[in-house]
Amino acid sequence: MAAEKVRIRYEGKNLDCRAGTSVAAALWENGVRHLSHSPKYGRPRGVTCARGHCTACLMRVDGIPNVRVCELPVREGQDIRRQDAGAFYAAPMQKILAAGDSLFPVGFYYKWFTRPPFLSRMFLQGIRPMTGVGRAPEDTRALRALPAAATDQEAPAPTRTDLGHFDTIIVGSGPAGLDAAAAADGKVLLIDDHAEPGGQRFGALIRLADAPTAPLDKFSFLGSALDRIQTARHQADDRPGLTYLAGTRAIAGYGPDGILLRREGQLNTVRFGSLVWAAGALDTLGIFPGNDTPGLVGPRALYRLLVRDGLDVRGQQVLVIGSGFDFWLSAALLSARGARPTLVVTGEDGLDGIPPAVDLGWQLHTGLQLDSVGPRGPQALTANFSPARGPSSSGTSRMEMEASLAVACFRGKPA
Repeated sequence: MAAEKVRIRYEGKNLDCRAGTSVAAALWENGVRHLSHSPKYGRPRGVTCARGHCTACLMRVDGIPNVRVCELPVREGQDIRRQDAGAFYAAPMQKILAAGDSLFPVGFYYKWFTRPPFLSRMFLQGIRPMTGVGRAPEDTRALRALPAAATDQEAPAPTRTDLGHFDTIIVGSGPAGLDAAAAADGKVLLIDDHAEPGGQRFGALIRLADAPTAPLDKFSFLGSALDRIQTARHQADDRPGLTYLAGTRAIAGYGPDGILLRREGQLNTVRFGSLVWAAGALDTLGIFPGNDTPGLVGPRALYRLLVRDGLDVRGQQVLVIGSGFDFWLSAALLSARGARPTLVVTGEDGLDGIPPAVDLGWQLHTGLQLDSVGPRGPQALTANFSPARGPSSSGTSRMEMEASLAVACFRGKPA
């Protein structure tokens, strides 16, 4: 049975997309990787975190600017457009800055002209309007309109937003968060932005467990990780007094003993006796030229795109670069979804995955370091490598690889 389709408009063109996916994934499958641009130089930006933590996917949706399309579900009739730069800070100015980028270092706009104070104020007042991204909604009347006063009926009671007091609040439901929930005393609140507990890797591991190729049998450490998560989930399920809130994020502290939560578009406050932060990690793509190239993602973004959004990668050539647990999990997941992974091992962590990768016939390279990534047309990229040891200046020692997608699996940073 064919998957249900919806039709959206992108930059004035009709696109048929799979229902149940995000706008970013729907555009990706229609050949659109370039979603936004950097405010300073106007460089193309694409899906980066797939989690709503960055600004690389900000687009204009149905006239509303600055919408994170990596988390927005696609629906019939949506109008999607890229955003323009600020009215003054447009393409010509970005080209000038890019040509003289060494003269405009990161953060130059708040490091320059700091003395005397009046000069600093003049500088900031002049430069901040130049860095706007996107225009205001086209129908600004909707923003100015006030709700009509109630006349013949009583106003509805305000929605209760205080969730009360818990002895322990745990942010993050990965293995560490689940273990903390099982060990905590009293009333426990466990929150996560995922639909079910288990952490960022859980969905990918479950897909591997269900794959007909049985990759978990070959990569024993992946199977062990899934067993640990399943055990922690069962222990948390058996614990009385535990409340789990899915699709929920902690966004701020609230008083000395509370936090502010965002859940289903609403704000909630909750108070605690103790707070456990087990939010896991965010992807880091490394520091090299082209680390912002659309089509380059981290492993956690890959899990969301493939598991949550069902991104179609069948038959595509994919580069997996790095080392460690997420390196092998990314490669196994891509293979299970029908992609053709090429692996470039750049570290010493988790080398026990090499023998099963060789048995599976994956292309595998070692002894290389990543030098740069760049676009190759709108739907592909190239990655350049040189020997990890020894001279790298010789043109004959360099290697260039092309792929439709690259996954940079480097050590993450705490969320």
